[in-house]
Amino acid sequence: MRPTPQAATDFVAAHEGLRLESYADPGGAWTIGYGHTGTEVHAGLRITVEQAQAWLAEDLKTAAGRLDAVVRSEAIDALDDAQYAALLSFVFNLGAERGWAIWKRLNGERLDLVPGEMMRFVYVGRKRVAGLAARRAAEVALWSSGDAERASALPSSYTRAEATPPAVHPIKPMFQSRTAITGAAQLVGGASAGALAVQQTVAPYAEQVAVLGKLTGGLAMFMAACGVLLLAIKWLEGREAKR
Repeated sequence: MRPTPQAATDFVAAHEGLRLESYADPGGAWTIGYGHTGTEVHAGLRITVEQAQAWLAEDLKTAAGRLDAVVRSEAIDALDDAQYAALLSFVFNLGAERGWAIWKRLNGERLDLVPGEMMRFVYVGRKRVAGLAARRAAEVALWSSGDAERASALPSSYTRAEATPPAVHPIKPMFQSRTAITGAAQLVGGASAGALAVQQTVAPYAEQVAVLGKLTGGLAMFMAACGVLLLAIKWLEGREAKR
């Protein structure tokens, strides 16, 4: 397992904040130290700074283990310390569900897409949470710039003990959007109708003028292409309506 970089310790400590007496976080979990939760944390518990630091080190090792379970070791080793620290904070805060697309980006070495994947995790259910949004933005800043001091400017802790991880709201590609499909269908249908009208207008003169004959043939091919495209779009529209 890769050693925990100091940037990760400093970043998580700054964003979680230090509490030496236990408290219930927004999700109702008893928390203490630098965002530490567990069965050993209960109401009325008090600890020392040294204990808080020890638990933080253990929690970051746990986060590293969860990251190792979903990302190839080669991909992890290729990250710089700032990038690795940002991911440890992400996992410390949210966990690491195997099906999340962010791991596919990392395993596929698409590091340019990782910040965008991080920013999808700012919801609890369907509600956008300001604390999560601030935490993700700071992690992206750390990932992108390597500037741990600037990224740690504001605390943004939010419980990592949520029963359900923040909902991911994927952005649909253009041709999976019902509005886009409908608009495309109208556009292609209109173009096809326009081509038919022009063809019907010039057809009576096509035999007398060679140029018009070529134009009519070209319009016929264009109409056929429009028809095929329209059928494809209608199929996509019907598929989308069933979802």
